[in-house]
Amino acid sequence: MQWLKNVWQVAAFAHEVKHELFARRINDEAVLLFRTSDGSVAALADRCAHRALPLSMGTLVGDTVQCGYHGLCFARNGSCVSIPGQAAIPSRAHVRQYPIIERHGLIWIWMGDSTRAEADRVPDVFWTHSADWACCSGYHHINADYRLLNDNLLDLSHETFVHKETIGNRAVAESPVHAKTVDGGKVHVERLMSNVEPPPLYVTASGFHQNIDRWHKSIYEPPGYVLIENWSKAAGAPIATAKPRRVINFMTPETGSSTHYFWIIARGYQVEDADLTELIRQRVVETFDQDKVILEAQQRSLGPDPNAAFPVTIHLDAGPILGRRVLAAAIEAEQRVPALTLN
Repeated sequence: MQWLKNVWQVAAFAHEVKHELFARRINDEAVLLFRTSDGSVAALADRCAHRALPLSMGTLVGDTVQCGYHGLCFARNGSCVSIPGQAAIPSRAHVRQYPIIERHGLIWIWMGDSTRAEADRVPDVFWTHSADWACCSGYHHINADYRLLNDNLLDLSHETFVHKETIGNRAVAESPVHAKTVDGGKVHVERLMSNVEPPPLYVTASGFHQNIDRWHKSIYEPPGYVLIENWSKAAGAPIATAKPRRVINFMTPETGSSTHYFWIIARGYQVEDADLTELIRQRVVETFDQDKVILEAQQRSLGPDPNAAFPVTIHLDAGPILGRRVLAAAIEAEQRVPALTLN
């Protein structure tokens, strides 16, 4: 499996990482996360340089990680700082350190060449800390290739059939969809639904009891970031009355057949209503639980070859197919650069 590595990917929500050892597999690499005493986050390869035991099976002693097998201690930069019974430390006694940034309530990790880890390339998801937006968030572990999750979010017509109780109805699948690449590195998929019946969650969470105008725009950036911009308003009402939302999705590959799915729902209306925030969170969990069932069944059916996901193509596949092309091109371009510099 080839991965796109020279990008920032979400390793965890900030609240998940504490002053204790936290293991997570990313791009099929074992990673160890922990906070040091000053509150900053460190990330090391979860593999002792001595005998390969996962360091996450050891202990955090102050700000050093002590291996649970022979007691070697490693600093946050991956260097071995002590070995029981000897003063000399072999030059090869170090583990890889990964670049880390904590921003927007998320822990971002750079799995590729550390010399290319530019902080300004972290996606700007400012909605998570803006006073003009209310947010809820969650995590799903999905036993499916991350590309299947990308496909799912670039083709929202499935809402009609999978999410009838929350965000779906016939209007989604029956409305025309427009897909295009933008600036060579992103995919935009857009759907406008005019004068349509509101789906159940739009009734309970937005107060619509009449037909609405509804708009979706999925913006994909490799390897696994999909921002869904959407709004809804009473049919025919001025655009200024629309209720805006942002569905922020990060799919971080765990292995070739499993994914860490981090999601954040932001809304730009009734931002002080905590009960509404919790209602939306509960219904979104229900919605994404349904996606989990579908995606994992799809993965089992496809087996080890997710490239076989489109034996037959229809118009609604335009977004996912463009997304896969953009991802494949980015991976191919990355493979052409010099070998990674690992520290």
